[in-house]
Amino acid sequence: MTRTNAYRFTVRMVDGKVHTDDQASVDGLRTVVKLANAAFGDFESKKYVKLQGRGPRPSLRYHSSLPLSMSTSADVYVYERH
Repeated sequence: MTRTNAYRFTVRMVDGKVHTDDQASVDGLRTVVKLANAAFGDFESKKYVKLQGRGPRPSLRYHSSLPLSMSTSADVYVYERH
């Protein structure tokens, strides 16, 4: 069970970039969000896609957020822009 309705899916990361097998999913979601913002932006909040790095933490410095460059995977979220 997820903690937020903003979660969409998880992708694999390689050297700070989305794995080539998962890139089409991220690109497709970004396209859908962009089109929805253009079509419905006057009626509802605009949205954006965010990747949040996941993986082993090399130190306590990265307790709450892990840079994508150090991530082995990333959760993909769609948030409302405020």
